[in-house]
Amino acid sequence: MPPRDFARFPRYGLARYAPGLRRIRTTGGAGFVGSSLALAFKFNRSTAKVIVLDKLKRRGSELDLEQLRRSGVEFARGDVRVSDDVAAIGPVDLLIEASAEPSVHAGYDENPSYLIHSNLVGALNCLEQARRHGWTFVFLSSSRVYPIALLRALPLERTATRFVLRSESDLPGVTPPGISEQFPLSGNRSLYGATKLAAELLIEEYKTIYGVRELINRCGVISGPWQMGKVDQGFIVLWMARHLLDGPLAYTGFGGEGSQVRDILHVDLYDLLAG
Repeated sequence: MPPRDFARFPRYGLARYAPGLRRIRTTGGAGFVGSSLALAFKFNRSTAKVIVLDKLKRRGSELDLEQLRRSGVEFARGDVRVSDDVAAIGPVDLLIEASAEPSVHAGYDENPSYLIHSNLVGALNCLEQARRHGWTFVFLSSSRVYPIALLRALPLERTATRFVLRSESDLPGVTPPGISEQFPLSGNRSLYGATKLAAELLIEEYKTIYGVRELINRCGVISGPWQMGKVDQGFIVLWMARHLLDGPLAYTGFGGEGSQVRDILHVDLYDLLAG
């Protein structure tokens, strides 16, 4: 695949509020989103020291290392579950916690320990370093924090080509364009979603008690170049690959007709953070 080109992206976002960023670290930095952010930061801030931390567990993540190296991004092999690994890189101005077990199916047919330690304990280890050293902390959360049963019960209207969300719901945060942060959080949301929400709550406490500078992004379905498509994560890329290679596709849920609609967030939008 060709290298990612960030030259066309605007140079604004987090830098507007933190112009002094000189040393930036991204955990999960050999993953799809983490590496995209690291490369964008390095492009927009060529003099900054950009470091990625990753344990390279996910198959295919090692393919990003050469591109990171060519772009001047430093790689450190380490595990966010191990606090010494998180601390080993040294001081930074900005820490982006982009590491995670990303599958919403994780833990259901196996011991959930790895999921919980990667997503929750890993986030806590990163957050604790931010507290101790005064780093700005950005956490990539998920739209999966919203309860499954409440989402399934939302009023939908079938049109000629798609389902449309009606606005007469009694629940806050429900509008025809979609779901906002005011949507209720009470109920089951998956083990993956629970780890993300638990991390959000810890971040809120650290912000209030210790004054940690933080930003939480509840990102939804993400896609873009260099993503490794799978059924449970990166499904847009999987669909495209199946289409190009004449592979089978099947609709599931909502009658199996494919009328459900979901906004897709392109990874380029994350580069607004890296201005």
